[in-house]
Amino acid sequence: MDLALCISLTPKDTSHLGDEDLAELDSPELEAAVVRALERLGTVRVWDTTTLSPQEIAAQRRPDLIFNLAEGIYGTGREAQAPALFEWLQWPYVGSDPVTLGITHDKWYTKCILDRAGIPTPRAEVIHRPLERPLGLVFPVIAKPVAEGAGKGIYDANVVDDDTALAAIVRSYLDRYRQPLLVEEFLPGREFTAAVIGNRGSFEVLPLVEIDFTEIPGSPRRVYGYDAKFTWHSTKHMLCPANVDDGLRRDLASLAIRTCEVLGIRDWARVDLRLDGAGKPYVLEVNPLPGIYPELDYISCFTKSAYAAGMTFEGLVERLVRTALDRYRAPWFLPHKVARGHEG
Repeated sequence: MDLALCISLTPKDTSHLGDEDLAELDSPELEAAVVRALERLGTVRVWDTTTLSPQEIAAQRRPDLIFNLAEGIYGTGREAQAPALFEWLQWPYVGSDPVTLGITHDKWYTKCILDRAGIPTPRAEVIHRPLERPLGLVFPVIAKPVAEGAGKGIYDANVVDDDTALAAIVRSYLDRYRQPLLVEEFLPGREFTAAVIGNRGSFEVLPLVEIDFTEIPGSPRRVYGYDAKFTWHSTKHMLCPANVDDGLRRDLASLAIRTCEVLGIRDWARVDLRLDGAGKPYVLEVNPLPGIYPELDYISCFTKSAYAAGMTFEGLVERLVRTALDRYRAPWFLPHKVARGHEG
């Protein structure tokens, strides 16, 4: 099989970038691990979106399948950029289409769709300019940049208890991140993440991860943000399989699957959930392009779940490849348009 890995790698010269600028970019170590896994299935080419232009990628030989990890370069819809190119070229790839990737990268659009579908998600508002009025939300609330990943812009101090503190963080973050803010009612309960593999009608939820906030220093508000993911360099906070009773496990898995169905997730995604004070689960956000770092100096929640399900890293990569290939071959899969001679 002729395979391509599309990935956004950390540049060699990072002197012009801050720590948060690097959070969504992948390491050469991850690239090497994925390439080794893919080489078990065929030949592999690597396309790095931080060094190759769209024109240069489009000039490549059409592969049998693209393993897409590309985070994109710029803009709120950046995760949709590489898949949009593949759609234009009608090249098959692993993962969700540009519509789903564009919507889910925006936390507000995601919440609007989930709310319309009756899927519980915390009450929130999107803010485009400094606050001039109370929002009518119940404090405490948490403020987040609306279109960032990897915990960027999410810290313990983002949880505030009154309008004065909220107005201050809104002013600061609008200037710093140059994008709208999501202000969301903050849930006090346990937090989980669900790794999901599959497609419409056949999603599987892998063993749940619970975030153990007692293992995250300096987080009295229990926020799973940038510091927890990158600053502390520990994975002791990832409890997998999560210690939950069968009823809660079923509720969390059902909610994750419903979320993937509603948002049109393809092949894989991670769904983040949190409980309210009464123990009811809510969906916080959805990542259809989750990290899959193996246990190098860091492990991603998705990989942790796969290991708990009995997979190796190579087995996880192969599972995602097979899931995508099965989708392209399935009679239920209806791509918008397939050119003659370009069937996946």
